[in-house]
Amino acid sequence: MLIVHAVQNLLNTSRLKPSLFITAPAAGQEMHSWYARLIATSFPGKLMVMYVHEPSLFLVLCKGKTINGTLPEFYERLPALLLRWNFKPDFVYKEMEMIKEGFVVSKTNNKSVLASMNTITFNIEHRCANFKSYDEVDRDSIEDSYVHWLTADKNSKGGFKKSSDYWKQKGLMKA
Repeated sequence: MLIVHAVQNLLNTSRLKPSLFITAPAAGQEMHSWYARLIATSFPGKLMVMYVHEPSLFLVLCKGKTINGTLPEFYERLPALLLRWNFKPDFVYKEMEMIKEGFVVSKTNNKSVLASMNTITFNIEHRCANFKSYDEVDRDSIEDSYVHWLTADKNSKGGFKKSSDYWKQKGLMKA
């Protein structure tokens, strides 16, 4: 099961009502909780939906402006991202099977993830403006740049962590 915590404007655009009750993830499931929001691209009428994994902050960018319209692409881009970054193939396969079982939409409830998303959004919108067209936006390179993105973490040595640190500590991503 996939849980999509969507910001209000994405809920409105998607014409979806958030669920009040959310099921627990399957035993051993790691990639069940994702935050989502719309991203402006500087190209009129062309938007993207940014999905950010809670808690690792890995992100997936999908062209479109609704959850239902972008989930098929999300299901393609997520395993591609994980395999680019040397995740164990059996882990990728298992997680994709679990999240494809269905999805539930919820409201956002983690202010830390939302704050990180606000910073990421500003950066991505600026980067999109550097491309000549919407079709030329290199989403792979944008996603890849956030794998080693530093975020504040009071529990980490030095007060910062990388998105990749979460997965390396779990032994699911090669160092």
